Amino acid sequence: MAVAVQLIVSGLALGSIYALLALSLVIIHKATDVVKFSQGEMAMIGTFAVSPGWARSTFPSWC
Repeated sequence: MAVAVQLIVSGLALGSIYALLALSLVIIHKATDVVKFSQGEMAMIGTFAVSPGWARSTFPSWC
C-alpha cells in the first residue's frame, strides 16, 4: 500500500512539472508569437546545477 501511495504522489509531482513546462511554453508563444525552445536549455542548466548535490544526498535514487 505504501508503494502505491508513493507511486501516485510521484506521478502527480512529475505530471505537475510537465504541466508547468507546457504552460510556460504556451504563455511565451501567446505573448510573442514565436516558439522559443531556450527554456529547455535553462531546465538543463538547473538540472546540472542540482545533480551534484542530489547525488551526495541521502534521497533514494528513484526520487
